[in-house]
Amino acid sequence: MTDHWDAIRRHWQLLGSPLCPPAEAVAAYERELGLRSLDVVLLGVTPELAGLGRTLLAVDESAAMISGIWPGDTASRKAVAGNWFELPLANGSADAVIGDGCLSALDSSAARLTLLAEIARVLKPGARAALRAYASPDVADDLQGVRTLALSGGVATFHELKWRIAMSRAAGDPDHAIPVRAILDAFDALFPDREELVSATGWELPVIGTIDAYTNSQTVYSFAPIARLIEEASRWFDDVRMASTGTYGLAERCPLIVLGSPKRL
Repeated sequence: MTDHWDAIRRHWQLLGSPLCPPAEAVAAYERELGLRSLDVVLLGVTPELAGLGRTLLAVDESAAMISGIWPGDTASRKAVAGNWFELPLANGSADAVIGDGCLSALDSSAARLTLLAEIARVLKPGARAALRAYASPDVADDLQGVRTLALSGGVATFHELKWRIAMSRAAGDPDHAIPVRAILDAFDALFPDREELVSATGWELPVIGTIDAYTNSQTVYSFAPIARLIEEASRWFDDVRMASTGTYGLAERCPLIVLGSPKRL
């Protein structure tokens, strides 16, 4: 897992939406939670979210990600190495918890439920969390249709294409999980000539090459549909709803899951 995130860190400047939250998605966190006056916990070190909150504590297991993409500690924000399943926080101590794509960084429903339970543990009574999801559609895309869509200019970014492929391939798994190597394999099968994709889309070859970070990786992502995410979140929160994160490419599959009224053990 560490090697995987080190590879992602080295490509970070070439990543974009929907993998990274655009400005309208960042604004959605503030709109839904009112973070300016809150002490916020961030799952991961997403640099676009580093300015949110009165104070912000970011927790990430990867030292490479912290050193490579975190914009730096200040008087009001700090990043620490830690396990999301064992956050370095007391029970009922956090004003808000946020995360970007963190549920998809987990490989199973069981792992997602463990994280949701931990978020519920650390939130203060009446506090809320917001997690931007990468959620598969109810009906999976046909991969040949994805290829046609991309070559006809119907996909906004390479990273949108990557997620469309991943969601389609993950659809047959009970946990909607997929090894990232399988995403690369599916991409290479659909687009054996990367120059053809460059010519059709105008995307730069180094940006397309970011998918090669998945080579030999043991990491597994998951792309559960919205209904599955709501069902899982409802086991730990009495108030679960979805909020839009904007109009960027694939935004309809990247809702903000807003979690309130945490249940206690």
